[in-house]
Amino acid sequence: MRLNALPFCLRPRRPGGAFVLAALISLGAVIGLEREACAGSAMLAPAREAAASEPLQITLLYTSDNAGKPLTLVVPPTLRLMLTSNDLAPQPIELIREPGIPDTLRLRPGEYRKVSFSAPWPAFARGMVRLDPVGFDASPALVTINRGANQLAIAKAERAETDASTPAQVAAVSARIKPAGEPLAASGDTLTTNRDAFARISYFEPMYVGVGHNGDTTARFQFSFKYRVMMPDDLRSKRFLDNLYFAYTQTSIWDLSKASKPFRDTSYQPQVFYDVADTGWHSPWFSRMGMMAGIGHESNGKAGADSRSINIAFVRPTWEFGDLEANHLSISPKLYYYIEKSDNRDIADYRGYMDLLVKYGSPNGWQLATTLRKGMKSWYGSVDAQLTYPLARLIGSAWGGYVWLGYFNGYGEDILDYNRRQHTVVRIGYSISR
Repeated sequence: MRLNALPFCLRPRRPGGAFVLAALISLGAVIGLEREACAGSAMLAPAREAAASEPLQITLLYTSDNAGKPLTLVVPPTLRLMLTSNDLAPQPIELIREPGIPDTLRLRPGEYRKVSFSAPWPAFARGMVRLDPVGFDASPALVTINRGANQLAIAKAERAETDASTPAQVAAVSARIKPAGEPLAASGDTLTTNRDAFARISYFEPMYVGVGHNGDTTARFQFSFKYRVMMPDDLRSKRFLDNLYFAYTQTSIWDLSKASKPFRDTSYQPQVFYDVADTGWHSPWFSRMGMMAGIGHESNGKAGADSRSINIAFVRPTWEFGDLEANHLSISPKLYYYIEKSDNRDIADYRGYMDLLVKYGSPNGWQLATTLRKGMKSWYGSVDAQLTYPLARLIGSAWGGYVWLGYFNGYGEDILDYNRRQHTVVRIGYSISR
């Protein structure tokens, strides 16, 4: 698959002009050309998952679009990339041209030639890395490096799946080579809502801002990240330390009706937990099961009568039903025990001991996510629903994020008012992740 095709036409006024252009684009140049001589070049996308024991390899495709005479191209001896790995600064990588390739290639009209450049993977490169070409205009590539014992088999499966041209071939490759229940690494940004992406820093809970009015005009916004404490050699490891995360979420209610526009309340929520998106447990009843378990803190940072604070231990299984690439259902109950709740001893009367998250939608379309709480006393509880739709599908592919529509009804939209019934409020806004 081609990352970025770079067609170019040369009309040199003197023989040396082609060499100047070659230095600028670093992909090769045309020498000794007639007028209107045209060449195209492209960087082919590397496999999404690579074995650490095999070299990093980038392939350039040179083509001759000249309808007249043969074309002569200069091929650079090296190719330069910037490699970004997790939270480390970008590092330069020099790739060497494959042996046996001459410094110049002569292509007949309509002919093409692939040239590969390679270098060993650096020792510091782990998990998902980003490869940015230097000196020529091509899209960056995202590659997941596997350092586990089965890295060669997984990389082979990934290459075979990339080369497959029909759905039947993809299925045959997956059944023959890829271990059952082991999804290939998903590509995406370093900060991603996909829990399968092997990034050290990623989104955690939804991140959004929305404004609504019911009696008062209020805004609600939230940001949330998680950090993978240790990047494992085997990206599919289920070991405790290999899947240990620290996360931080902050949610604020902003009162826009008052003159000073104060924050009514803010919840600060650090957590430490174990998390795997796919436990490997499979059943005809569900497509995938994930598991999260850990300890968390929530407080509003206030003193005196307005102080609110809880510490909990929790476990959160997640079951997903249907095609994960299309509309599907996700059910995720978060069961918790209050380790400490001295600032609000009756909070279980209003929150209970479980948050039930139900999602329905598709990764590239609309999604409805609803969190239900039922308190231990009377009919206390709450409904918190969020409907999102990708902006890219509304106004163009260059846009990121989602249109966000939020609904809340019940007790405790913020921890300060955990025991007070809020007005039903609908807000509209923008979401970075969901």
